[in-house]
Amino acid sequence: MRKIFIDCLSNQKGTALCEDEELIEFIPQSRSSAAVGNIYCGIVEKILPSKFAFINIGEEKNAFMQLSDKKQENLYEYKDNKNYGLKIKQGDCVVVQIEKEAYGLKSAAVSFNLNFVGKYAILITNQSGIGISKKIEDEELKKKLKNAAESVVGENYAVILRTSCEKADIEEIKSEIIKLYEKSVEVLKKGLYIKPPAMIYEAENETEKLIRDFITDDKDEIIVNEKSVFESFLNTDYKKNLRLYEDNIPMFNFYGIQSQLEKALNNKIWLKSGGFIIIDEVEACTVIDVNSGKFIGKDKRKTALKTNLEACREAAKQIRLRNLSGMIIIDFIDMVFTEDKQAVTDCLKEIVKKDRISTTIVGMTELGLMQLTRKKTRISLGKALTDICPHCGGRGRIENESYTAQRIYNRVCSIFADTIYNVVTISANKKVIDTFKGLNNEYLSIEKKFGKKIKFNVISAQKSDYFEIEKEKI
Repeated sequence: MRKIFIDCLSNQKGTALCEDEELIEFIPQSRSSAAVGNIYCGIVEKILPSKFAFINIGEEKNAFMQLSDKKQENLYEYKDNKNYGLKIKQGDCVVVQIEKEAYGLKSAAVSFNLNFVGKYAILITNQSGIGISKKIEDEELKKKLKNAAESVVGENYAVILRTSCEKADIEEIKSEIIKLYEKSVEVLKKGLYIKPPAMIYEAENETEKLIRDFITDDKDEIIVNEKSVFESFLNTDYKKNLRLYEDNIPMFNFYGIQSQLEKALNNKIWLKSGGFIIIDEVEACTVIDVNSGKFIGKDKRKTALKTNLEACREAAKQIRLRNLSGMIIIDFIDMVFTEDKQAVTDCLKEIVKKDRISTTIVGMTELGLMQLTRKKTRISLGKALTDICPHCGGRGRIENESYTAQRIYNRVCSIFADTIYNVVTISANKKVIDTFKGLNNEYLSIEKKFGKKIKFNVISAQKSDYFEIEKEKI
């Protein structure tokens, strides 16, 4: 049984998906107005030789598109099977769709291939072919689905048939593809007449996508804590799944979602066996380190395998919950036997099938590092709910007193050697000042060397590596 909780009242508005009371996904309210799936009529501002185009879509930053991407081949003219040149130029009006939201210094990424998503199918413009979800394994059903899609799809359109087609009526699938086609024609027509830059199509928000993908049974529930939002759902197909939450206790607290969210921001997750995993998310990739911790078995091989399998399930859960994307490395406990490595790989492959975001298992290296990639659309949960630490600048570490004292030493020597000032006052916390002074007041050698004076002022600074140096001429 699935439950989708839509919190509209708290400061951190968001939507939570739970299965058997366990938090599976959490979608915070987006900070970006240029959400994934939105379609814009924009102006090409610049095309770089490095095959990047920057497009003004009316947002604070220009969106960018990688023209060298194979998906954008339709942008090039070909002659004798050779690239003859770009069809677009600076100043052109173009219709593009957001593929990745803007975050930090990064602009939103866009594509000329427009995706129109339904419950059973995804229609893509400027492409061709029929794709079928890898999760559908019945070959006979695949043929029926492919024939059905081919009978209704037009030229310059591709269709991807989703896993939900497995239990759907063929006529219902065909009907949806036709509706998606009609929607695409309407959007493209609008793009011809509107003054750019302007948004011409607003995609479903992430909450609507979650409901569309997961509310499939009468037993599934959508729980909303705001009456007007509740009433807006009464005109949808999901009105029989709706429930209004009216208790005074915050909804996420009442259902235990808040405590699970807080755990999802920790980098250390304990396993039931006594082992644990450490999750470090950095700009280039995410690294998950597996440790046996308190779990000590008699058989080293069995201990490693049991811990790795448990870590495998927990890592997959955390990747989905935290919305980790890009390159992900899992450092499992060393396994000698090939069959053990294969068992862990198979376990991970099976679990990631439940994830609605595409995840590819690349494989395990000789060092036992599992490599996988997950498609990036939204920012991760950690980046959505936290800010970079102003003290450490996002490094996760700050200078120790020895290094801070060394920096003070270098600064003081420079002042005495290169300026007219003959007295300095160092303000810092007690540990830093004691370290600078040295066990036997070694700092006096600086005074003797330069014939100048050093004073000290112990302060209580929130940032332990903070210091100030005042200069005087007496």
